[in-house]
Amino acid sequence: MEKRSKRFHIITYGCQMNQYDSGIISEILKKEGYIPVNNEREADVVILNTCAVREHAEKRVIGRIHSLGRLKKRKNIKIGVVGCMAKRLPELLEIPEVDFVAGPDAYRNLPVIIGRAGVFEEGNPFEDYNEIWPLNKDISAYVSISRGCDNFCSYCIVPYVRGPLRSRPVDTILEEVEYLVGQGVKEIILLGQNVNEYNYKGVGFASLLGMVADIKGVEMLNFLTSHPKDIDYNMFRVMAEKKNMVRYLHLPVQAGNNRILKLMNRHYTVEEYRDTVKRLRSILPDVTLTTDLLVGFPGETEKEFMDTHALVEEIRFDHAFMFRYSPRPGTLAALMEDKLTDEEKIKRLRKLIGVQNRITRERNKEMVGKSFRCIVMKPAKKGGYLCKTWTGKYIAVSENVNIGDVISVKVTHLRGNTPVGIIQKDKEE
Repeated sequence: MEKRSKRFHIITYGCQMNQYDSGIISEILKKEGYIPVNNEREADVVILNTCAVREHAEKRVIGRIHSLGRLKKRKNIKIGVVGCMAKRLPELLEIPEVDFVAGPDAYRNLPVIIGRAGVFEEGNPFEDYNEIWPLNKDISAYVSISRGCDNFCSYCIVPYVRGPLRSRPVDTILEEVEYLVGQGVKEIILLGQNVNEYNYKGVGFASLLGMVADIKGVEMLNFLTSHPKDIDYNMFRVMAEKKNMVRYLHLPVQAGNNRILKLMNRHYTVEEYRDTVKRLRSILPDVTLTTDLLVGFPGETEKEFMDTHALVEEIRFDHAFMFRYSPRPGTLAALMEDKLTDEEKIKRLRKLIGVQNRITRERNKEMVGKSFRCIVMKPAKKGGYLCKTWTGKYIAVSENVNIGDVISVKVTHLRGNTPVGIIQKDKEE
């Protein structure tokens, strides 16, 4: 009787880099004869690709491990924890349900690790997985241009769990993009913990961006994430000149007070951030600008929080990802005295969310009556489809369209904060 191939299922937590890494894991296992399945009940191996950026993310993983433990009592499966949380907490192996633990640089060895009980593997700190390209069946695909981070922001665990910055060779990036375009991908999103720091043998990020934009078949080009201290204005020039570039920038400010920014080890001031935004908007007037904000950092006073509040009102971000501070053991900020109660942090966060939600709605309301060229990206949760503009915003349409179509949509109204539109016969931008 022929031996049945092992089946695996990956559960992904966290950022876009983790989504990309899950694709790498899948390719590695498939080359060894493993077959991917859509849920854990069909799998012989369940892998949790984890995030360690916030305590809440880690608690979710622990809860999922215990729920998988109930499945394990009924079925002979192996449970593995990989990724950033795995690197930070090798003691996860002490949880009875867990069979193996592997950091982000150990994925190449997973076929061997799975076969051994009670294993933790850290991996090669200079691993870059250059030749492993995740299969993509969507019209949008991530491409990692670098791994790791050297910034050591005082609140952030990433440099400790993902290792030092390693920029991928230019040719491997271009080859992967060409491969994806050949598979029908229309949007490429370049990924890095800090894309602006990309440098391979003298080729910086702005130059790489131009090279990728020139690849035939790349209809939409985007990137994540930028650090304000490393902004190269040549990048803005490329964004303005290349027609397939999305006029969108995610530029995390984190706080609107210089003392807090210094404690965070961010290496820029509020004034420098403000100047960068002014220059960006002078070159790209219709740019969509989003950010990250961290509320309740150790020692943050009410006045310092209100400085952040005022900056949000001044800059008028199109959207913001907002979080309350939670200490990450091993980081410098975790050693700082934190007198703020969780109640106060939550209060400040809610206040900031309220003002940003209002601004987001006001910014999106400016789209009403205008037409935008879009790519139909995916089905919308409430029916119809979501289309992405070349300014990085999504518009919902109810008409019958095909995913991947390039269409023109006129925004008629907002549903909540979401622009809703109708398809136009004549394409505009």
